[in-house]
Amino acid sequence: MKIKDFNPDTGEIDVEYDLKNIFGFFASKGFNFPEEVITRYVLSLATKPFVMLSGISGTGKTKIAQLFADYMCQDCTEEERERRIAFVPVRPDWLDNRGILGYYNILEQAYSSTPILRLLLEAAKEENQEKPYFIILDEMNLAKVEYYFADFLSIMESRTMGSEKGEKLHLHDGKQQDSDDHGIVRDADGTEIPRALHIPDNVYFTGTVNIDESTYMFSPKVLDRANVIEFNEVNLLPGNQAVVSQFRLMEANIEKINNIFDKENRRAFCHFQDVNDCRAKKEIDDIHKELKKSNLHFGYRVANEFARFINLSDDLVGEQHRSEAIDIQILQKILPKFHGTQGKLLESLTALKTLCDDKSYNRSSKKLEVMLKQLEQDGYTSFIQ
Repeated sequence: MKIKDFNPDTGEIDVEYDLKNIFGFFASKGFNFPEEVITRYVLSLATKPFVMLSGISGTGKTKIAQLFADYMCQDCTEEERERRIAFVPVRPDWLDNRGILGYYNILEQAYSSTPILRLLLEAAKEENQEKPYFIILDEMNLAKVEYYFADFLSIMESRTMGSEKGEKLHLHDGKQQDSDDHGIVRDADGTEIPRALHIPDNVYFTGTVNIDESTYMFSPKVLDRANVIEFNEVNLLPGNQAVVSQFRLMEANIEKINNIFDKENRRAFCHFQDVNDCRAKKEIDDIHKELKKSNLHFGYRVANEFARFINLSDDLVGEQHRSEAIDIQILQKILPKFHGTQGKLLESLTALKTLCDDKSYNRSSKKLEVMLKQLEQDGYTSFIQ
């Protein structure tokens, strides 16, 4: 940010923002997100292309996802931007994947496509492989995620080193009256709809989550497959903000943000090499052993994603902040899966709280304190409250 001019008569400051700097871009739009929150979101999305943003209504969950997509597409024409970003409010009546992928309309003899399907088809084109695409599912838990998003959750996990594209999404059976020799049908706009397609590895999903009487809770299957970032802090006055976090993308590495989403650097799945390369292997193993005592330990998927986040943080934030990155991953990857009764969770959460206190994992310790308090008061607790 550069101050260009100051008008003493009005007290107004003319500010010039560096729009290639992600923090400058956000500030130019009039939003004051903490730099740590922006950093955590970027690293989480680069770790795995599915992130959930949870918290009370009106705290900026949807806006941070929209602004980051705008930041990544700021050099696009408006037409191209619309092809690369899909903002989709989830409907309570979504009982299957038709709200996301559409369906073949027998009466119209054409495929009824959706913004998400059109984006997936666009992202899958060979000429678009270098570009990231963004899908924002707003109020994701207004319907049961397991009903309409199950195919995506399963297929994301089917990506491996031996099968980088994973399994395909089934769209139709290719036997419709107007299908061609290859089983392809068209939608009302004439777009070809294949029988099935892979989820392109340049597509990134963000889901926002509000918790009230109109929404559904998430199953461990869903929470286990994403980084969950909470938005519950509300500072109405700038002076109310606590100590500013130093966990932020280094200025020297701002240019790398686009690079980690480029074709040669991005990876839609994590694997055990991430753990082997991670300089926090022992810390991850210590957490795993502590939870294993209560049979609440995590699997290889979580360990791999935990490690990849640390590796990206070492590169983009700095190795001196590795302890904070571990703290953030406990908060975003480990704690969200904990929900249950006092008899089930008291011992493990207390032991994990002690470990976090000893290691100065302050973010996780603070959240565990809240969860343990709820456990004491209600006999039940969960991460998302």
